[in-house]
Amino acid sequence: PYRGYGPGMGASETIEYDPLNHFLYSMSDQGFILVADYADPSSPKISDYSFKTESNKLGSMSICPDQGVMLLSLSKAGRIDVYDLVSRDDPKVPTLQKSVDCGPNAKNVLASKDCSVAAIANTNAGEGLEQGSVTILQDVLSDAPKRTTIPLDYNEWDDAYLLRRGLNMPMTKNALEYWDDYSHLADDLDFSELRDNYKSSIFLEPENLAWGPDEMELLVNMQENNGLLRINMTDLSPVAVAGYGMKDHSFVPVDINANDGDCKLKTYPSLFAMRNPDQIASLKYNDKNYVITANEDGGKEYGDWEEAIKSNDLFQGPNFKLQNVIVPKFIFDENNTSAGHSALFNDDCQDTTADEEELCLRKVEFSVGSNSIDFESDPKNPIFYRMVLFGGRGWSIYELPENPRNQLKLVFDSGDAMEREGCSNFPWSHNALMDELLAPVTGPNNTFVKFLEADGDLDMIADVMEKNDPEEKGCLDQGDGTPGSCPLSQMVDKRSGKDGAGVENVIMGEACGRLVTAMATEKSSIGMLFDITDITTPELLHVFHLSPAARDKSFGLAYNAGEIGEIDPESGVFLSAKESPSGKAGILWAGALSGTVSWWEFDCKEEEVSSSSTKQQSSAASFRESSWATILLACTFGMSMLMLSQL
Repeated sequence: PYRGYGPGMGASETIEYDPLNHFLYSMSDQGFILVADYADPSSPKISDYSFKTESNKLGSMSICPDQGVMLLSLSKAGRIDVYDLVSRDDPKVPTLQKSVDCGPNAKNVLASKDCSVAAIANTNAGEGLEQGSVTILQDVLSDAPKRTTIPLDYNEWDDAYLLRRGLNMPMTKNALEYWDDYSHLADDLDFSELRDNYKSSIFLEPENLAWGPDEMELLVNMQENNGLLRINMTDLSPVAVAGYGMKDHSFVPVDINANDGDCKLKTYPSLFAMRNPDQIASLKYNDKNYVITANEDGGKEYGDWEEAIKSNDLFQGPNFKLQNVIVPKFIFDENNTSAGHSALFNDDCQDTTADEEELCLRKVEFSVGSNSIDFESDPKNPIFYRMVLFGGRGWSIYELPENPRNQLKLVFDSGDAMEREGCSNFPWSHNALMDELLAPVTGPNNTFVKFLEADGDLDMIADVMEKNDPEEKGCLDQGDGTPGSCPLSQMVDKRSGKDGAGVENVIMGEACGRLVTAMATEKSSIGMLFDITDITTPELLHVFHLSPAARDKSFGLAYNAGEIGEIDPESGVFLSAKESPSGKAGILWAGALSGTVSWWEFDCKEEEVSSSSTKQQSSAASFRESSWATILLACTFGMSMLMLSQL
């Protein structure tokens, strides 16, 4: 039976669109590709050409419309599978054309425009000695593709170089020595094999990929490292890495208080955040090259070790959790825990309720990687020099220097705009949380729980049951008077202590004569549209919500009613007017956990704008959900089911 549908199942992890035949492809977490027919965008439908791949776990998808093929990365199998696309002239279920080995942990795949080259990001899975690397497949559609693996232990790229370049290293050789020999975890960890065979590249994490201008360069986003790798495609060599820098929350307000159920953005001394972008996009503008980053969150795990630690576990009254680590007194004073910059994060913190201005922040996630701790000066006594959050809670634009050995130039950062504007427009969804653990445990679409039962995942089943139980973390009224998981409006602030208004995807293109970009918060589904025609001073055009029904209805209720919209909007595709099925530029937006796709399009109108010298015509855009329809990507026992709803 088909198990890739239902709330929480990840039926739309990634989407791609074929503008030649107007079919949409949606990749399921469970190894299914659902094919939707968008010939009539006002009434899209699941086609009869959806299929199950040969894998139960897919990494990503990239399509080549001109060549009529799709490339799927199979993470565990370490290969790329090539399938044909559905042709409008001779439609049929796609078949497997070939498989190409591409190395272990093949996470993301990106095909060149002519599909002659495929790039794959290979990561370390949190165990063993596998290095982060990038695999290049040349002549990928030929009978004999050429495979080149680019390991990231390139020449002088040792710990010292990577740290100088501003990367976050979850582990360095000196950090391993500390954790293995001198930390509070020393008796529980054994990194002896890793230390004997250490290479920095084991902790370099290639994630998402983007082509530079003319595809002469490959840009590799390294999310956990908070940095960018540039690869020269002429000789397939890594050229340089550079960090994205830190967001300084002593100047940029942030809401990290998950306990007040409100959006109160504040500044905090000695508090910084890595941007940790997930997806990136590149563009050439006025003869300069730029990369746009969607800043989400991060945190590396390796065996039993985790980079993330809760603030109240780190600061425990007069004790600092990491033994033998030196902490400056202005951050933490063991003789006066209410005096240092960590006072509000300490487990002994007492709320000042008189003016509610100094509420304690006990469960904020901090990093214990190289961006917060100096392990290099002395691994026996490292120095904790600042508190560092995961995730930039917004988006940024960097200018790529012509000389890749120079550092990236930050030309724009959204600052607190994603949290501030999101809260201003949708306070009921501010830093809120709706994820797979809020999937229903009863009813017609409790598929996620059934899937967990089949896999024997008792721990996650317990988590889901807890979130549906009003005596635990559920709600007495899930939106219809019955108990169940909570609507979004009852989950405000739940992500404030983690990644807040983190975004995962950059959607960019030209509409109404303007260059625009759109993104949405991952867990609270607040979307924003920006005009980036002036690349250094983007303008916010529109704030909207991808799941209005989730305000007062639980995940299951809104899904069953066919009005869920998009939950966990990880993927989206911008279509130009030429590519669009309606003839208007627009965006296909996918909700990974809701298993839904919606079509939004731009309505352009001409407005006269006065200038100092003349009157000129400029295009103004309104952005609306055109078809007012959401496809629920759902199948039961191999038969497709389409649910259309008016939102």
